[in-house]
Amino acid sequence: MRPGVGGAHRSRERWLTASAPLTLTAAAAVLLGGPPLGLAVPAAVLVAAAASGLLHAVWLFKVAGQGTSAASLTALGTGLGAAAACAAWPPTAPFAGPAAALLLVAGLLALPGVTASPAAALRRGLDGICVALWKFLTLLVLVLDQSGPPSRTVFVTCLLATTGITVAVVSGVRAPFPRGAALTAAGGVALVVLALAIVPLLPAEPARHDAWLLSAGGLLVLGSVLVWAGACRSVYGHTSSPRVIDGTLIGDPLLVAPVLAGAAAVLYTLVSHGRIGQPAMVVGAAAVLVVVLREIVEALATRRFSGELGAAREAFATIVAGSSDVILVLGKDLAVRWQSPAAARQFGLSDQEVLGRPFVRLVHAADVATVRRSLSGRSSPAPVRTRICDGFGVWRHVEYTVSDLRDDPSVEGVVVHLRDAAERLELERTLERAARADPLTGLANRGTLLRELDGGTGFLVTVGLDGFAGVNDLHGNDVGDALLVAVAARIRAAIAPDDLAARLHGDEFAVFTRVDKVHAYTLATRLLGELGEPYPMPGTVLQLSAGIGLAPVAGEPEDSLRRADLALRRAKRTGRGQVEWHDEAAEEAYVRRATLEQHLPQAVERGELDLAFHPVYDLVEGHPIGVEALLRWRHPRLGTIPPRETLTVARELGLTAPINDWVLARAARQLSLWQHEGYRLWISVNVAFDDFVAPTFPARLSLALDSHQVDPRDFIIELAERELGTDLERVAEPLATVRAIGVRTALDGFGSGATSLAHLRRLPTDLLKVDRTLFTASPGGGVAPIIDVVVNLGRRLGVTVIAHGLEAGEHLELVRRAGCRYGQGHYYGQPAPAERIEAALVRQRTW
Repeated sequence: MRPGVGGAHRSRERWLTASAPLTLTAAAAVLLGGPPLGLAVPAAVLVAAAASGLLHAVWLFKVAGQGTSAASLTALGTGLGAAAACAAWPPTAPFAGPAAALLLVAGLLALPGVTASPAAALRRGLDGICVALWKFLTLLVLVLDQSGPPSRTVFVTCLLATTGITVAVVSGVRAPFPRGAALTAAGGVALVVLALAIVPLLPAEPARHDAWLLSAGGLLVLGSVLVWAGACRSVYGHTSSPRVIDGTLIGDPLLVAPVLAGAAAVLYTLVSHGRIGQPAMVVGAAAVLVVVLREIVEALATRRFSGELGAAREAFATIVAGSSDVILVLGKDLAVRWQSPAAARQFGLSDQEVLGRPFVRLVHAADVATVRRSLSGRSSPAPVRTRICDGFGVWRHVEYTVSDLRDDPSVEGVVVHLRDAAERLELERTLERAARADPLTGLANRGTLLRELDGGTGFLVTVGLDGFAGVNDLHGNDVGDALLVAVAARIRAAIAPDDLAARLHGDEFAVFTRVDKVHAYTLATRLLGELGEPYPMPGTVLQLSAGIGLAPVAGEPEDSLRRADLALRRAKRTGRGQVEWHDEAAEEAYVRRATLEQHLPQAVERGELDLAFHPVYDLVEGHPIGVEALLRWRHPRLGTIPPRETLTVARELGLTAPINDWVLARAARQLSLWQHEGYRLWISVNVAFDDFVAPTFPARLSLALDSHQVDPRDFIIELAERELGTDLERVAEPLATVRAIGVRTALDGFGSGATSLAHLRRLPTDLLKVDRTLFTASPGGGVAPIIDVVVNLGRRLGVTVIAHGLEAGEHLELVRRAGCRYGQGHYYGQPAPAERIEAALVRQRTW
């Protein structure tokens, strides 16, 4: 339903429902109330009829004002108004009656539910006039002329009434389906016309006069109701009807029967009376003329329709002839009844080879069952694939769709749209090969390899080329691609037919073999030798080596590929031209390292980093004088990660600077808290060498100290001696810069690296943490005396010496005798959180 139409539709339904009761109620009120008021019954009848006609005329004008079929409704309303005028004032009936009848018939023919076009309305009017004239001729010769020529009033009234009633009846009966509304309107028009014909012919006898007048009033009331109801339902309930041709007069029994009856009546009158009257001759001539005119109009319409049909057929033939699709029409027995010209052009199938044969005879025997199922069901838009034998005896791949039109009278068959599917099938195969194979080498791709590994058993061999990147850099990508194709060819030639070779990505390949462990290793060594041979290329000869990893195929395909890839990485780390098996320990180390690399960038945001503090003691007085801040990464799954491992991963990821900044800020914050609580001690922080020599480090260090208002003299930067190497000139200037800020520096692990005692004079450092190897027992059982030398040298250079690594009481006694006052080690406890350090500091607030 269109927007805004619902309310109007319900209003129309109420009008139609209330029309008859309102009209009958009004008529009854006039008939019953007229005599008490001095109004005679005949006059009351005429008033009731006039009121009914006028009421429905007004309603029709109101509907016409909405713009829907305005012409036809206006004509019907005007006709009902004129009929009401005839009822209200009978003397006007001879003049207003014919006009009312003409308007009613014209409005009926123009209704959308009665005729489809003006031409159809003209044909329908001629049909009615033709039948009416022959019926009137029968009435004239058999009834009216029997007692002498009728009067002019009787002749004209009967002629017009017969014509109007007949046109209305013919229009309603021949209206397109559904014709309920048209029949209702036509019946109403016929009743109103009959009522208008009674009024001029009222007899003079009072009894008959009143009876005829009552009949005319009743017909007018009922007719107006039917006209209103039929017109409204025809206008609002009309749906478009297919175009039809009425046919000739001779082919329609409804029309030819009155003609034959009129001819028989004339013949009977001639035989019985020997003559017919002049009016009958005139009416007969007019009837014959109308028949001829009707046939001429129908012939013209048929000719025009035939021309349009021929043009449409030619257009259809042109479209079908130019189409690459073959169209077949199958009969109800599924035999080919018609085929389009494309069948001969596309498949070489002539009409003699196809027409009359069952369609399944054309398809491959293996596809017959599928084809029968597709033809036995209803229409299916999904294409069905099959093979048919063309005119040259070759089986061709085709696809077709089915339209089941067996219930359509114009087709009464199954329409099959068939097209050649060879190109489409080849394209699908090409796409499938492209989806399964590497486009450069023709080997299987990673996805295909994973599908083969799923549920398979055997071993996976991964091959990684060494030096391929240099080939691309020196000789270009074209030579590099040619080299990969040559490598793929050698791999394909070295494996068994049941093995699957694949290119994973770049210069890495894989082979899935279903042999045992020994033969898998033999295959790997054979591949190693084949791939190490020279590669002749245009203008040069290239040499490559390869690393190969081996892993058993088990579990998920991705897991098997990951294990083989780990083995390949291990082979490449070992050196060129190596074959390595997968190792569980190596895999665990790799997984651990990969996990750390993935999680370290977000460790600060997740709050996983922390500091542990290791105190430095005064060995004489026995209390801590400072603490070393040690980085701890509390990984949620791997536990606490050692600082060295954390910093190694950070260095590879380029995260050394941000992690050091976090450590500096957190250490400065903790030192500030302790000093505000009255604890007198310093704090030291280990800094990676590559970050320490960065130009931005002094500024970042100053920012951390200033942010927490820490005295730079209480902050110490430690550098590991093993990271310095022999390049002391590179570190000397950054050390001096840091000391200029006021921050002290320390050299950690002295004695474990390459720094000699002579180099201490060149390093601007404040503290020296000696390694435990300088004060522990030698393998021969004696005591290493180098700790004495280091302590004495430190005194002369003004460097504070700290014995690092004290683990036993004998270590403590040894360094004390050597003159070392400060020490650090597990003898005093493990590195601990800030809370445990504070508990140890409670005993000494000041010193």
